[in-house]
Amino acid sequence: MKRKIQTTKYVLADFFSAALVWILFYVFRVWVVDANYYPPEEKFWSLLCIYPLGWLFLHYLSGYYNVPFRKSRLSEFFTTLFITLIGSVLLFFIMLLNDKVRSYDIYYESIFTLFSLQFIITYLARFFITQGATKRIHNKEWGFKTLVIGTGKNARKISDELNNMKQSLGYEIVGFLSLGEECKVGKERVLGQLDDLDYILTENKIEEVIIALDDSLIDGVSHVLSKLYKYRIEIKLLPRVYEILIGSVKINTIYATPLVNISDSPMPYWQQNIKRVTDLFFSILVLIILSPMYLYTAIRVKLNSKGPIIFTQERLGKYGKPFKMYKFRSMFIGAENEGPSLSSVNDARITKWGKVMRKYRMDEFPQFWNVLKGDMTIVGPRPERKYYADQLIEKAPHYSLLQKIKPGITSWGMVKYGYADSVDKMLERMNYDILYLENMTLFVDLKIVIYTIKILFTGKGI
Repeated sequence: MKRKIQTTKYVLADFFSAALVWILFYVFRVWVVDANYYPPEEKFWSLLCIYPLGWLFLHYLSGYYNVPFRKSRLSEFFTTLFITLIGSVLLFFIMLLNDKVRSYDIYYESIFTLFSLQFIITYLARFFITQGATKRIHNKEWGFKTLVIGTGKNARKISDELNNMKQSLGYEIVGFLSLGEECKVGKERVLGQLDDLDYILTENKIEEVIIALDDSLIDGVSHVLSKLYKYRIEIKLLPRVYEILIGSVKINTIYATPLVNISDSPMPYWQQNIKRVTDLFFSILVLIILSPMYLYTAIRVKLNSKGPIIFTQERLGKYGKPFKMYKFRSMFIGAENEGPSLSSVNDARITKWGKVMRKYRMDEFPQFWNVLKGDMTIVGPRPERKYYADQLIEKAPHYSLLQKIKPGITSWGMVKYGYADSVDKMLERMNYDILYLENMTLFVDLKIVIYTIKILFTGKGI
């Protein structure tokens, strides 16, 4: 709840800062730059609404609102400066360049004034909000409920260090979870075992987890992580000394033992936000432009066999949350009366038209509606049913890594491997999706989309 309130503060501050800038900039242009120049009053009032919204959109794309707490003030300064520079130039040319003025020098004065006002007012508002939040965290007025996994000397060390700091970092340690280590933290503070994880996280409203296992249990980290990835919480790890020496650890703070945040996506926040905007834009575009193809496919499905046109099935999304995924029906009704079964190339359950759809991946097109709803993305690992996801996790616990991100219509695994007709083949395909997860960028997404389009036109979807 605190995160939503803090994000709202930044959004409102940015909105009213931009509105104030527009008013001051209007006064500057009318009374300072050219006393004989009066922009139309209706333009002033219309842009008074549009101008702040434009800035909110740019700030959203920059990823500024993704992390409302523990902001680096230096990073905040340069982020605000960079976005303000880009936004000032962009908005100036979009909204003001066609104005009639007596000298081009006025353009230079105007854009400099716009940039200066926007940066100073926006940054000052943000600074006071960030400063206020940081002060409350340091004074232990605000904290984030934290569970420490481990009960040995490392867990005791990190707990004592965080609790005894003069300036708190916001970790409100509510207890410990035991993995069988010798208890060094006091038995009364141990909340349970690994089997109790779901109850502990839910009952205590845990927001962050710190894994601080002793060396004797360090091999169990991967098993612990496989249990944690499905939760919407920050996961931090106490690193080994050799990880620090080889430079593989990203330090969150210089005031305490460094913690590695391993719950973040490899894709930067600004790319994640651009990815979401792109998903929405192209999904709407596809649904509109390809509506005749949707209609034709629906008619063919209906004429080819009895049953509904759209096949709905429950799949697991981000953090393992179930959602309803939509496809054009490609199988006969009752195809899974005997239980879940993966399809194969010559599967008798697939209709004649269904084979054509699968060849060109046409059956997946209704999933653009899932993208609009926010359940899926265009590029991401394919969503699985819980029945198969449980088997995959049992054989390869690191499959849980894929639950960190939204599932997609197309994926690196689908492009490089295709459909899988057994759990073992699904595991092979999973390796490509894990590779994608570790190398997520907008460029990689574009590459996958190009390969997918090639499949659509060549009919090599099976």
